[in-house]
Parts: sequence; structure tokens; C-alpha cells
Amino acid sequence: MSKKILEVEGSAKRVAYEYASGSFHSSHKPDDIEKWLQHEGVEERTSEFDDVFGDDWNFDFAEEGVEDFKVEFTEVEDSDEVFFEFEENIQKFIDEEPQRERDAGIRRVTYQLKDLIGNIDGIKDTTIQLFNDFKKVVKTDDVENLPEEEKKLFYTLNDMTQLTLKFPKPEVEKGTYEPF
Repeated sequence: MSKKILEVEGSAKRVAYEYASGSFHSSHKPDDIEKWLQHEGVEERTSEFDDVFGDDWNFDFAEEGVEDFKVEFTEVEDSDEVFFEFEENIQKFIDEEPQRERDAGIRRVTYQLKDLIGNIDGIKDTTIQLFNDFKKVVKTDDVENLPEEEKKLFYTLNDMTQLTLKFPKPEVEKGTYEPF
């Protein structure tokens, strides 16, 4: 045994799995309800789960992520005691689906167009360089006296350098931000 006095400190970490459940009533189709739940983020985030199914966790603090989300549907008798808390929200979600799909389609096409324009701009830059290289090689401005193949090359490169695509750039609002 030593004459030194030691303070012995230990630390450990554990993962606590928590379970929560809740329910609500709806007269909508199960597929529509599942889409709405997914849209609301119920199967991904604790706070959104709590908003729909209630805060029934074992501990006050929990990670924000939800694992192993499951939803089940059980048909119940129509009763005056049944409260349809989310009917309007689900119906609004269903009614707005065509607009959401349209918006998503427009975003997809816009993204692809911007990508394509970027590719075309790259091709145009390369073509300008090739055109300049071509002019250095032939060392003449007299296109009509060039051999037929070189005329085709000149006109093709010239046409490609004239390509201009205009896509409206989004306006960015200037704002001021507070420093950290």
C-alpha cells in the first residue's frame, strides 16, 4: 500500500432507449394519413412526434431523432366522444398536394436547366478557346479562301461562340446580419 491518497474518478456513458405512443382519430385514408405524418416529420423528429401523438416519453430529455417509427390503424365505432384533432390539417395537406408536386417539378426542371446552362457555358468557353487557336493556326482572316473542311470548322466554331442563353437569375435581398 502506498502512502499517497488518490482520488479515483469514474465516468460512463449509456444509451437509453425510450418509447412513446399516442393516438388520434381521422376519417381519411391510411395512405393519406401516412403521407401527412411523413410531411410533418413525425417519423424523424421527437418534437414533431410529440405535436401529433403527445409527449409521453419516459424521461424529460431525449434525443431529437426518432427511430423505428410505426403507425397502425384500427377501425373504431363512430361516436360523439371521438375528437378529430387533425382532420383540417390532413385535408389541407391533401388539397395542397398538386401544388406541392408542381412546385417540386418546377424546382427540378429549374435545377436541371441551370446545370445544363452551366455545361453549355463551359462548352462555349472551350469553343472560344478552340476558335482562337484555329485562327492562330490558319493565320488569315480570308475565310473564303480556306479549304472546304477548314471553312466548315471556322463556321461551326463561330456559330458555337455566338450561342447565348438567358436564364433569369434570382434576386437576392440584401440583408444585414448581426455578428456572433
